[in-house]
Amino acid sequence: MQTESENLVTKISSNVFYKEFTFHKNDFITTDGQKELADNVLWIDDLLFIIQIKERNSTDVKTVVEENKWFENTILKKAKNQIKDSLNFFSLYDEIKVKNVRNHVIDIAKANATSIHKIIIYQPNSTLLNDKNKSLKFCNSSVVGNIHLFNIEDYLGICEILITPAELDEYLKFRERIFLKHPEIITLYPEQYILGHFLVTDDISLINPEYIQSFSKLQSDFNQFDMSAMLENFIDKIPIESDKNPNVYYPIIKEIAKLNRTELAMFKERYSKMINHVKENSFSVPYRFMISRTGCGFVFVPLMLDVASLWENALLNSIDVYKYKRNLVKCLGVSAYKDGEYYNLNWGFVEHEWEHNDELEQALKQEEGFYGNGEIKEFERYKFKS
Repeated sequence: MQTESENLVTKISSNVFYKEFTFHKNDFITTDGQKELADNVLWIDDLLFIIQIKERNSTDVKTVVEENKWFENTILKKAKNQIKDSLNFFSLYDEIKVKNVRNHVIDIAKANATSIHKIIIYQPNSTLLNDKNKSLKFCNSSVVGNIHLFNIEDYLGICEILITPAELDEYLKFRERIFLKHPEIITLYPEQYILGHFLVTDDISLINPEYIQSFSKLQSDFNQFDMSAMLENFIDKIPIESDKNPNVYYPIIKEIAKLNRTELAMFKERYSKMINHVKENSFSVPYRFMISRTGCGFVFVPLMLDVASLWENALLNSIDVYKYKRNLVKCLGVSAYKDGEYYNLNWGFVEHEWEHNDELEQALKQEEGFYGNGEIKEFERYKFKS
């Protein structure tokens, strides 16, 4: 049975990574018996988070000595070894089948992660930890390297601000870099300083105490990029029953979940425009954009009522043309049309190597009057009040 802390971290992880990519029932069977991964595993493509959670029973708290001995034995030794064991499983076993929060069984041994984060989250349930243990940001393993240490309250605070996997990945990389650059200084600063510094700049050359004030200046633009309602209930909005198979819809939701807040805002803007055209039954060419960071294109196809029955051809053709135009390996598309009082959304995802195609070359010439060459846009990482 999960502890209160484990339940809380699973809930946080599900909000950031979504239920499809959060694994918390992590017993699995091997040829040499049953094994157990870390308490939480989060996996999207090349991102892999291994999280071990420890909670101090408040009834066991008696003295300062006992509390700090618990921290040293349970956090710095036991939890560290559990992280090491979990990572070792990925090398040992060709198959690791565990359930995600959707209760789907997924073989996560297929994780080909280039970005692996090792995290220990703890809840001491007392104020008896000494300053040295409270201030620790990492513990080191000679086998797996640096492991992030977080008080559960600090981790919750981070995930309330960095609400996408891409941002959390970027922050954890930054956190380790700034620690390695200024180990003694950073150990003296609270977690809020590191996060504040990250929000302002990724330059780690200097420590500026004023960065801790950045929280109060951070612009609340959550509504511009929040797609959580759609993603949380994504499977319920799929009209074709066979498309609800994880093998079909996971690649789609995965590409959306990988976006950061700026990219999600671009997605939401075009998605909303598509819905508005459908609502008004007005014509528009598909809205499109691509993210060079992930190598994926996105296409939004609004359909008027008189051509709604042709949604499949319209969607797949639009995906193929844009994928071809941008020399992409993968492209995701969605079409929408009105169906009585409601809207029908149909999704498509194509992934294969680019190759020359005469028909698509002709299609690109035909659309030149509607689209230009496009433009490259750069955005601020985070927005602050003036």
